[in-house]
Amino acid sequence: MKPVDMDRPLVPVGYGRLIQDVARAHGVGEELLAAAGLGADRLGGTGERLSATEAGTLLLCALELTGEPALGYEIGLHSSLTSHGLIGLALMSVDSIRAAAEWGAKYSRLRLPMLTLDLVVDGDWAALQASATTPLGPVRQCTFDLFLVGLARIGPFLTAEAMTLGDLELWFEGPEPGYYRRYRDRLPAVRFDQGVNQVRFPERFLEARPVTADPEAAALLEGQFRAELEELGLSGDPASWVRALVQSSPGTGLVEVAAALALSPRTLKRHLAGHGTTFTAIADDVRRREGLRLLRTTTASVEQIAARLGYADPSNFVRAFRRWTGRTPGSYRRSGE
Repeated sequence: MKPVDMDRPLVPVGYGRLIQDVARAHGVGEELLAAAGLGADRLGGTGERLSATEAGTLLLCALELTGEPALGYEIGLHSSLTSHGLIGLALMSVDSIRAAAEWGAKYSRLRLPMLTLDLVVDGDWAALQASATTPLGPVRQCTFDLFLVGLARIGPFLTAEAMTLGDLELWFEGPEPGYYRRYRDRLPAVRFDQGVNQVRFPERFLEARPVTADPEAAALLEGQFRAELEELGLSGDPASWVRALVQSSPGTGLVEVAAALALSPRTLKRHLAGHGTTFTAIADDVRRREGLRLLRTTTASVEQIAARLGYADPSNFVRAFRRWTGRTPGSYRRSGE
């Protein structure tokens, strides 16, 4: 699997707000965002995203400022299906727990791209197994704590408590942490030193139907998620890989991208044509989206943004921006859109 670009904005700010809310309960206020190097309004927008680096830094600062090593448990316990936005709605809409697990495995990268999720059937047990796609450093344990505890809350909700916490087990790869016993009564059964990170439940629940199942809504949402995976460069088609590479370095050209994909430029062009697009169209769209985002969410100058997008001459960026929007970069930024 392609490694995560830690500096690309992929993590919805809703997760940042969840960290902020739990930290606030420990008496940590505005200093959290300041310590993480985030502006006071950085977590305000509903459609904004943090980079994996920003999300990890925010979590690390919350751990340090609260002094609470069990912060991951607390974040997981405070989460709900609504914390996951449209993916939470999708999980409520599918027609079985198996489908919900498969959806989670397929689309969890849209929310926590530094992790993958796989459905594993082991005899009479089924498990959702989480793995890291990139080194998580000092927040590794906290990340798996919050992710597995949060996952464990979903099954009982979807089945209207037909599945209970008593049916679940959490398996963690490492040894029991000193803080576990304080939370033991609020968690499912837990096993440590298992070498894997899993939420396990009886296999028979895979065919249980969520009480909120809505197949029409599920179909509509899946189309949206497919498009989002492609936009973020996380799906498997050539156009998405090109988008991902150009997003990581917006000035990258066709020859460099083709070489990174071990293809000739001619072959890459043919693959893209088969998907109804061209390298130029993808690169232009990436520059447009990133230019809009940088103007909206940063104070970088037009010259700095132009350089970030691979324009040697800022005037070329200004001309391209007029073509995209009919406005100058300065006019767009002043409008606050």
